[in-house]
Amino acid sequence: MDYRPGYLDEQALGSLIRSADVVVLPYDSTEQVTSGVLTEAVAAGVPVVATTFPHAVELLHHGHGLLVPHRNPAALAAAIRRALTDPAVATRLARPRAAAVRWPAVAAQYEALAAGLLAALPDDRALLARPAGSRT
Repeated sequence: MDYRPGYLDEQALGSLIRSADVVVLPYDSTEQVTSGVLTEAVAAGVPVVATTFPHAVELLHHGHGLLVPHRNPAALAAAIRRALTDPAVATRLARPRAAAVRWPAVAAQYEALAAGLLAALPDDRALLARPAGSRT
């Protein structure tokens, strides 16, 4: 366990995350919107155990990490133990996903979502939603 209460620059933080066996994010708040540490850990393929704050649910719900309820130390401890001792879980969690969390991939996902939503609109409403000058 290595707890560092101070600010780390991007290089030092990335190095620390990549050196970890597991990154644990036990946020108390259910409203924690985003986490740079979470994104960095997922990109690097470092196993993550996190409480169910919105960004963690979004990034980890496909099995990229383990989610535990807030304020449940027993569940947190069990998940950390699984990440460190269960070879199948450790292998599944330790796959780098840098391409999936970089902005080009995220932008492509939003573009696909928007295209799907526009395709579901009736033709007259879809025309109103297209950018000016776009008549295709």
